[in-house]
Amino acid sequence: DSPAQALADLRGQTLGFGAIDSPQATLIPLDHLRQHGLLAGQDFQARRFDVLGGKHGDHIGGERLAAKAMVTGEIAASWMVAKNYLAFAAEGTLPAGTTRVLDTSQPFDHCNMTAGPSISAADAARFTEILLAMSWDDPLIRPLLELEGLKVWHPGRASGYVPLARAVRDERFYDDAGRILAADYR
Repeated sequence: DSPAQALADLRGQTLGFGAIDSPQATLIPLDHLRQHGLLAGQDFQARRFDVLGGKHGDHIGGERLAAKAMVTGEIAASWMVAKNYLAFAAEGTLPAGTTRVLDTSQPFDHCNMTAGPSISAADAARFTEILLAMSWDDPLIRPLLELEGLKVWHPGRASGYVPLARAVRDERFYDDAGRILAADYR
């Protein structure tokens, strides 16, 4: 029953986000809104649902709490990854027919393995080979993939991090040396 039909309709509202350091439920959504002319604290109020801050945001808990707050009318809208939107609908957190998607951010990469400069090329290649060989169809391997919310690993790349890099810069989450600047970070 919300009158909001587009992002611009959220001006002056309170919007829900995940944990302070969540790429998918806070940083990238804030960047997406900024790219569409809406700034937190100026054009809307941001309410975070901090669950497991410090591990780059909980992937479900904060988003679920924001979804529940949206359903009860505490906030006007909330951000969540598409997979969680579907899961929350299936479990009844978002009752059927009561919500709609107003907008979608551009695709972004997440869940990578990063090694320091001391790893040998041979060890890096072997580790990559092991990850890429993991099969969802293998009952012994599936739980490992499920831990990361994945069905398959892909070769590493940096190109899919543009929205996140812009978000942490524009939100002043990190400084140029990688130190956390966010005042509310715990």
